[in-house]
Amino acid sequence: MAQQTATVTPMRARYEDGAEFRWLNKKVLDSRVLDSMEDLSTWSFTGAGEMTLTDVHAKDGRHSVRISSTTNVAQVDGSGEWQDLVATRKFPGEDWSGYNRISLWVYADVTGAPAISCSLVLHNDGSHKLPDRYNEGRHESIILNNHSWNHVVWEIAPLDRDRITALDFAYSLPKKFPDPGDQTILDIDQLELQSVVADHVEGWDVASGKIAFSNSGYTTGSSKSAIASDLKAHEFSVIDPQTGQIVLTKTVQQTTTPLGNYQVLDFSEVRRPGTYAIKAGDTSTRSFRIGDDAWLDSIWKAINFMYSERCGTEIPGIHGRCHQDIYTIHDDKRIVVNGGYHDAGDLSATGNTPAMVYALLSLADRLKRQGENPVLRDRLLEEARWGLNWVLKTRFGDGYRSTGQLVSYWTDGIMGTADDRFGQAVNNPEWNFRVSGVEALAARILKDSDPELANRSLAIAEEDWKYAVEGLKSAPPPAEVYGAQDELERISFGVVASVELYLATGDERYQQQAIVLGDQVLASQERTLQPWTIPLTGYFYTSPKRENLFHRFHLGQEQEPVMALVRLCEAFPDHEKWMKWYSAVVLHSQYYLKAAAAVDEPYAVLPAAVYRESEARLIPESKNWTPLRAADREAYVAEVRRGIALGGENYLRRFPVWFDFRGNSSVLLSQAKALSAAGQLRGDLEAEDLAQKQAQWLVGRNPFAASVMYGEGYDWTPLYSVRSGQMVGALPVGIETKGFDDAPYWPTQICWTYKEVWTQPVGQWIWLMQDISVPASVRGMGNPASHEPVEFHEQKSGQVTTATSSPLGEFKIHLPEGHYDVRQGSAHTSITVLPGGFYDLDLRTDRVLDFKVTYQDLGHSEVVLRVTAEGAGRHTFTVRSDNLSMNDPGKKEIDLASGGVREAVWRAHVVSPKTPWVAVVIPDGVLRERRELTRSENPHVFGKVWPQHGDPKRKTSWRSREIRLR
Repeated sequence: MAQQTATVTPMRARYEDGAEFRWLNKKVLDSRVLDSMEDLSTWSFTGAGEMTLTDVHAKDGRHSVRISSTTNVAQVDGSGEWQDLVATRKFPGEDWSGYNRISLWVYADVTGAPAISCSLVLHNDGSHKLPDRYNEGRHESIILNNHSWNHVVWEIAPLDRDRITALDFAYSLPKKFPDPGDQTILDIDQLELQSVVADHVEGWDVASGKIAFSNSGYTTGSSKSAIASDLKAHEFSVIDPQTGQIVLTKTVQQTTTPLGNYQVLDFSEVRRPGTYAIKAGDTSTRSFRIGDDAWLDSIWKAINFMYSERCGTEIPGIHGRCHQDIYTIHDDKRIVVNGGYHDAGDLSATGNTPAMVYALLSLADRLKRQGENPVLRDRLLEEARWGLNWVLKTRFGDGYRSTGQLVSYWTDGIMGTADDRFGQAVNNPEWNFRVSGVEALAARILKDSDPELANRSLAIAEEDWKYAVEGLKSAPPPAEVYGAQDELERISFGVVASVELYLATGDERYQQQAIVLGDQVLASQERTLQPWTIPLTGYFYTSPKRENLFHRFHLGQEQEPVMALVRLCEAFPDHEKWMKWYSAVVLHSQYYLKAAAAVDEPYAVLPAAVYRESEARLIPESKNWTPLRAADREAYVAEVRRGIALGGENYLRRFPVWFDFRGNSSVLLSQAKALSAAGQLRGDLEAEDLAQKQAQWLVGRNPFAASVMYGEGYDWTPLYSVRSGQMVGALPVGIETKGFDDAPYWPTQICWTYKEVWTQPVGQWIWLMQDISVPASVRGMGNPASHEPVEFHEQKSGQVTTATSSPLGEFKIHLPEGHYDVRQGSAHTSITVLPGGFYDLDLRTDRVLDFKVTYQDLGHSEVVLRVTAEGAGRHTFTVRSDNLSMNDPGKKEIDLASGGVREAVWRAHVVSPKTPWVAVVIPDGVLRERRELTRSENPHVFGKVWPQHGDPKRKTSWRSREIRLR
């Protein structure tokens, strides 16, 4: 397993596992020399430097073209074009359609640049002009090894190239003030057009000859499948790649979905931990892991990326102590705001730091509670403390704070010189809520290991929360701009911060504020099932006014209202509004996220959102906000209409509506976190499994059969990281779409934003791992007089896991996720186990209880809820419900003293047939052992949402949920 402690050289990727190694070893089918670099007559040059022919280095022939800087001073500052030195090779409107790859060689002789990267820009003046406003035609951040020849290739198969007029070779200088001895010399040679078998980069079909699988692997209890589009074999095998032993052989399933025809290779039966590969005829995969540790390598690599992106300290091999002269101003005061993390591949702000700290603390806390992996836990806390210190230092103490600082180059560290970057502090209620929530969580998590830091963090959290609440009273609602911060986001962060402070202090004023803001979150949700081609409900609006839909296209925050509701449910289980909070979570996860995911089978990747044509009005006429600078309203409507028509002006988009800021990693991971958090609250194993598939999409179970996390799995491409170079564990902004289309596009070129490394999704990856990567703990009491072990029978596979009881009857065991029948002698019960969960069982013969909940649809909005129980003793069952009017008392008693099976029945009326109803049955007043029932009156939704539960037309007892929540 990849592991790392801080203050060491960052991890290095295994180059042979990446796409670049494969590209450079492709067979060239045809080629044409474009320039042998013996004549400059077709070249031009711009920038503070010069272009010459040189014979110092030549890859082929006598000369190469040399570009060099005369000043080594960066002229660009993040605005406009990013290149300081540009050499342009002109062409007379040539048709390059017969070729699909550009090849050239570059020799770098550079001093003073932590990372050396060049770029290529293709100019087409034909049917589609390049470069276009969505950055097609750019191949940027091509990382070069210093003092050696570098072979650079660029597959241009998806680009229009019917009238090529120029090709730019460019370089961006990394500093405004060079150090003594800095120099920049780049030699270019052997420019060719080539023809190769091009990579599959667009559409939903799996790449020809490949099997798409989760390169990181699969957790023991999760569903396990791989996908292909052109397999000829009718069977596949799961093998041990070291011994060649066949572990499983099954039939390849042929399936047709709205996305096309596929072969699905399901091997969920394989639960034994180990390393495996898949073979189907002549097609096989690389190896992958099955086990509870399947995600562990990716977690270590994500931490490595965070460490590599630290600002303000030396990171060996990446940069020295940096940005000591970037600051934030408030009146006559200033704070140096280095520290925390660089934002992305071109440095920029550190504003993602609070969310990263929250994620690190959350996963560390889950590991501590489970008693799992203390080495990883300590490393998570170490990284969290680094980020927390930035959060604490960037406040002025009166509500004003720094939210980070944009900077796109390495500075000289001297205050007062021309490369300083600075901005104004803000007193923003949302930002103060964000940081106070992080600080309060840190106070709880660190109180034993670092009490001084914990106490300081809590004191600051309370102050920041006070300023947020005060600011909320006077702050106007945020302006409604497409994809920007909004009222729902602000109040959701307010709920989370208030709950965190209540848990840290027990002060009821935090509870009161959380509940008040929680009411606004509830008011922002759609609860009526929409009469669309795909009936959906449970999604959110941007505010309680319910005028505009809540969705993002760049920095995903879709999880936050759900997290607010989940935290309310967890913190205040006896509150009278608990059922409203709970049902809101059910509606969002069951009737929106899970229902919508069906359109993307067999990948089951979550669609982006519901969109409306009329929301084009939210595209501002001004271009002040960078992510919308290439936006226009006509393009917005055109993209919306490429989605799935739902009815009227409503469409379901598989990918966001976006412009030049493209890439879906953050949006997808925010949805995955909403789903996984809801699954944890509900005990919904299906939701947790679907959340796993979102992570699997990013590491290879996608149409390109490629991981997008640099250094994790296989076929990862180089990413846009122009200042820091390639960093293991980086996630890019993400898979994009081409033009207005709504299908995945992952071209080989390196370009911002979609290929740019970004701390935001890496923090979200860590946060998601809190819910899907840690095994569950089950503890309990058995019969002290029994010498028989406690047996856990996993229902699907039949696998039996045993736990041995102590002389007092106590037992404890870690289990993979799954539905289990549990037995010790004649005592038996059942349990649903989710990753990272904590469960208690009582198998003592005088107390054991097993029960099932079902409902019966009588028609005319009348339903019957039924509990069927067996075991021993006297037990009470209480119903809490939303959108049901109960005709019977909510609490009933069942006496199991005489043995056998007993029932309790409640009759209820559905208050609003247009809204799904939700009920939970609570045994013996123990809320964590509740079981859930939910139903929509729309039979189409019933069949679509829960197809595995049988015929939706039957009006008989139906077992909706069998879960124990502890």
